Formats: sequence, C-alpha cells, structure tokens
Amino acid sequence: MLPLFRIQMNRADNRPHSLFRLLRRFWILLTFLSLFAACEVDMTVAVDTKTPPTFSLSGSGDLLFFTVKELAPENQRLYPAQRDSNRDSVLWQIWPNNVPSTRVWRLPSITYGIPPAGFIQKIPEHGQPPPLVDGKVYEAGGPNSNANGGFVWFTIRNGEVIRVAEP
Repeated sequence: MLPLFRIQMNRADNRPHSLFRLLRRFWILLTFLSLFAACEVDMTVAVDTKTPPTFSLSGSGDLLFFTVKELAPENQRLYPAQRDSNRDSVLWQIWPNNVPSTRVWRLPSITYGIPPAGFIQKIPEHGQPPPLVDGKVYEAGGPNSNANGGFVWFTIRNGEVIRVAEP
C-alpha cells in the first residue's frame, strides 16, 4: 500500500522538507490567532478630571446605551447584586441611533450633557441634564453586547472630577 502523503527528507540532516515545517508553523499561527480573536475584552470607562467630565470607552463588544446616575448613599457600600437600583437617580442617558458602528473601541469620547454625533438623548427627554454636585457619587457607563459592560464611579471635589473606588 502506498502512503497518501510522502514527506521528502532532507538528506543532510534527516529533517522534514521545508514545506512541511512551513505548514506546521502556519497551523500553529492559525490556532493562536483563532484563540486570540475569540476573546472578548470587557468594556472599561475612563474619566478625565475636568467638569463636565469626558468619558473614554475601551474594550470590545457593542455599547447598548450610556448612562450617568447619582448613586444613593446606601448603594455606595454594596456589591452590584446587593444594590437597589430604584434608589439611584438616572441623570443622563444616551443611545446610539445613527452611528456607523457601536463597537466600543470605535466610539468617540462622551462629555456629560453633550450627546456625540449619532446618539440621541433619552433622559432627560428635553434640555440639559442637571449639573453634577460636589460631594455626590456618580456612576457612568453602560451595558454591552458580546462582552461585559463597564462603569466608573466618580465624584466632584472642588470642581474637579475624582475617581471613586467601587466596593
């Protein structure tokens, strides 16, 4: 019986022919790229120190909407599953409406109270959101499809935005 594939051997060092080595490297590279491409990166939200704050999103997946809410004092010491979200106050919420892509890494920076091009403001329905107040704790971010959403907590102190650690 004849073998289906015959590998030519290099007579000098008795190793498989270079085509075999090339194919093996190709499959290793293809496997690595497949594993890497399948990984989703959770969304993160960065905030600058200016007032009103500007938020930058990174990660993968698609943003469903972006919201800024004032956290109730009793929710500030609890883990997400323990919080009563009905006690928090949604101050501002925008939704993608006419953007080329909702992929998180492609979205522009978002400044509080100013919907970026391609977004519509849903809360409040009309006008500007209320100003952010010194000493209160806020959460900004949103849910994501195809990866976990992300949020950042912050407060205003002496007119400067300061990031607050979550429990």
